[in-house]
Amino acid sequence: MLRPYLGNIGHLSIIVAFVAALVSTYAYWQASRPTAQVLKDVATDWLKFARRAFYVHTVAVITVCASLLSIIFNHYFEYHYAWDNSSWSLPLGYAVSCFWQDQEGSFLLWMFWNVIVGVILINSSLRKNKAL
Repeated sequence: MLRPYLGNIGHLSIIVAFVAALVSTYAYWQASRPTAQVLKDVATDWLKFARRAFYVHTVAVITVCASLLSIIFNHYFEYHYAWDNSSWSLPLGYAVSCFWQDQEGSFLLWMFWNVIVGVILINSSLRKNKAL
């Protein structure tokens, strides 16, 4: 039985994550430019926009991770990643490690930890030092 909705959700989330990462990078760059630093209101607006774009990136990456984990744990072998890396006979620990077994999963794991560290840094800089 084909379940294309998980693949479509994951594919759309990857595109949203990529675009949001580019937008966030550009907005952070605009906020850090010397001309924006002279005008504090402009820099603050770019910084708020960059943070929102990074949060969109975070939600999209977590959605991709949830989609891939759902494919692996439910053994949807119509997806090449699950067919290539998982099996019915795998214990839970090995099924979890299927997530980062291939190159795509490893890159997704790095993206996941990137957004976790990014959210921690954004929230800690909001509380302590806004110049970070």
